[in-house]
Amino acid sequence: MLRLVVKQTMAHRGRLLLTFAAITLGVTFVVGTLVLTDTSREVFDDQFRDASTEVDIVIRDAVAFDAAMGVEVERDPLDAELTTRTAALPGVGRAIPVVKGTGLLIADGKAIVPAGPSMLTSWTGVDGFTLREGHAPAKSDEVVIDAATATAHDITVGDTVRVQADREADLRVVGLVGFGEADGLPDTTVALTSLSTAQRLLRLGDGISQIDVIAADATATSGVAEDLRAELGTDVDVAASQDTAAASAAAAKSQLGFITGALLALAGAALVIGAFLIANTFSVLVTQRTRELAVMRAAGATGRQVMTSILGEATVLGVAGAVAGTGAGLMAAIGLRALLDAAGATVPDGPTVLSARTLIVALAVGVVVTFIAAFGAARRASRISPVMAMREGALGTTGGRGRIRAGVGVTFTAVGVAALSVGGATESMPTLGAGTAALVAGLVALAPVVAPAVVHHIGRGLSALTGRGVPAGLAREAARRAPRRTGATVMALALSLALVVFVSVVGASVRAALQSGFDEAITAELVVESARGEMLGGLEPATLKKIEGLDEVGTVSPLRFGHWKDAGATRALTALDPATIGDVTDVDMVEGSLTGLTDGVVITERQAAERGLKFGDSLAMTFARTGTVEVPVVGLIDDDDAKALSTDYLVSLASYRDWFTERVDATLLVRPRPGTTVDEAQTALEDALEAMPTVEVRDQASAAEARTASLDGILTLITAVLMLTVLIAMLGITNTLALSIIERTRELGLLRAVGMTRRQLRTMIRTESLLIAVAGLLVGTTVGVATSALFVRAIAQGGDLHLQVPTTGLALVAAVALVVGVVGGLAPARRAARLEVLTAIRE
Repeated sequence: MLRLVVKQTMAHRGRLLLTFAAITLGVTFVVGTLVLTDTSREVFDDQFRDASTEVDIVIRDAVAFDAAMGVEVERDPLDAELTTRTAALPGVGRAIPVVKGTGLLIADGKAIVPAGPSMLTSWTGVDGFTLREGHAPAKSDEVVIDAATATAHDITVGDTVRVQADREADLRVVGLVGFGEADGLPDTTVALTSLSTAQRLLRLGDGISQIDVIAADATATSGVAEDLRAELGTDVDVAASQDTAAASAAAAKSQLGFITGALLALAGAALVIGAFLIANTFSVLVTQRTRELAVMRAAGATGRQVMTSILGEATVLGVAGAVAGTGAGLMAAIGLRALLDAAGATVPDGPTVLSARTLIVALAVGVVVTFIAAFGAARRASRISPVMAMREGALGTTGGRGRIRAGVGVTFTAVGVAALSVGGATESMPTLGAGTAALVAGLVALAPVVAPAVVHHIGRGLSALTGRGVPAGLAREAARRAPRRTGATVMALALSLALVVFVSVVGASVRAALQSGFDEAITAELVVESARGEMLGGLEPATLKKIEGLDEVGTVSPLRFGHWKDAGATRALTALDPATIGDVTDVDMVEGSLTGLTDGVVITERQAAERGLKFGDSLAMTFARTGTVEVPVVGLIDDDDAKALSTDYLVSLASYRDWFTERVDATLLVRPRPGTTVDEAQTALEDALEAMPTVEVRDQASAAEARTASLDGILTLITAVLMLTVLIAMLGITNTLALSIIERTRELGLLRAVGMTRRQLRTMIRTESLLIAVAGLLVGTTVGVATSALFVRAIAQGGDLHLQVPTTGLALVAAVALVVGVVGGLAPARRAARLEVLTAIRE
């Protein structure tokens, strides 16, 4: 049986080629995503593991939680006296004070802005950095930088660079370091100075960030750590360096979670659409091999053996596609990383990691998807008796309108429509998701009925429009005679286009809402922000001071962001200055006032309703610095206006200083002094901040546009990846038509015999391809727009988010569908036109 399966697969390899390509593309996407993720995670693990190779224990200020939303929380500095106290304890070999912070490098007047952090730290000699050239920094005007940055920006030992932190200074490069075996940290610049210089640049006084402890020889690290905890108390966190490294790596890797999930979801969509192509292929192949299967049955093969042989071919094809997809996935990981970089997501590069898990998943995906897709055709083949199988067309693809299938389709469609109606009315995302899944399942089951009908009506319109009645009529009839084949091909394209339309419509609606909400709530004419897009901000306090001293500035109001824990979930909040916020915003308050905000929190009306809170109640908020605090609700704000201030929770800067260690602003809202034009104020700001290369001054329109920059990048990434599903759908059209030509060889020969020219034959095949594409476009656009409208309503939650249909984007989708229809029919049409008349009639 195994030899038979292999021989059958090889005998039909030409007809399975495009199906093999579809499997390979789907597996490529899955493998590429997993390889990219594993590689990045390995880089993070190596990075933080190597950083503590000689350090046994790390002492830092104690916090309630280590990280939030992929960002490590900033800790209060330690008293330098603690180093001396630690060094005197039994079992401690060395106690090394360390200062860490952010320090931007500027060389030749140009800022070096990496995709990741700009790191400033004091030299210790035990933290994984090793000298490659020069010597360690000892004097106040010396700095050592990583070799990777030096190479990339032509910096050599002896050059002078500027380090910009809370203070800035020109320092002489006295050495270059590597990190383990690498020349530096991924997407990071590193500046190492003496301890006193780092303290001065970061305005820490005598404070330190942490203490690195090396245990004495022949002393157990765990025992030393327990003694330190007992001696130093609960105000500090004493952890093994491996645990600290693991926590830092986990915080960095958590940022990849969303990216991995989104890419794998898109890969799943590609595999589902590829399954239509596989199912179509095996359905047609079984039909074309009716006589062959009959001979097998007549020779004694059971129905189960026939089914096993066909599923065996599917398994062989799945394994081959998985192997090819794995190889292509290694290269695809590079392309995916480039797409993510273009979308603004920082993914570190490193040696490619191909894990056993990835190989198992690739094999399982290739085999399981192919096996399931081919199961229907195999089952139909096994149920045909030898006598019936001898009859030509007994298993023809003209079938597919079974009552059971139609009943299942109607049921699922009805359930889907009902769920979507309920979900739209209740604005329930889970209900909408379940309804969409049921609707798609119903349409797939009804495809043999719906798709031919849609193609028929489109064909009639095309005949009337072009005047090519005979070719268009024959193309329409060919699609009608094979409802199962036509339905699967149309649905593959429809689902891929529906996904593209859904993303376009939802993205355009959210984008418009973000911009309009910002324009309406923010009245400040100018906005100062960091160009790097840090999650918590990136404007040092000196930025605010410089702006406040300008004659052209009337009001400047800072905003800061922070993270807090809410019963295990991580949420964000915005801190504002009550004294100035009223001058630069126009928000609607349901209760309370932002200008009177001192202690307490203002929350959105929606959050208050969901939590059952009212004005005067308390909200339990857990902060890294203070632990859980019962915070009174002192105001309720309109949901849409809160979006302009970025979060659902608003606190005063005074409260922020009590709860958070971070002291960087995220945004400065600026109103020019009366009598000063916006252009004059913007020029003054740009001149004053010229020495801060990562700070950008934007007018209101540019600031509103910047609010959607990250969203635009994500949407572009998703749309680009979804085009893979459209490519697979195009392969489906090509493959289906190519196989149908083999099935219709005698029919095509007879058409030529009665006078149809080669040109007319090509036109007929291309028209059939175009009809399928247009049908897919209509079904996909209808489903995409309808479901996106309901999801937009659910996302809005009663707020000011309205459906926006991007006409340009939909026109592009239509153009893509037409191109798919034209290109998909080219090769089959050319093959059909080359058939010899007499040979075709004899088939």
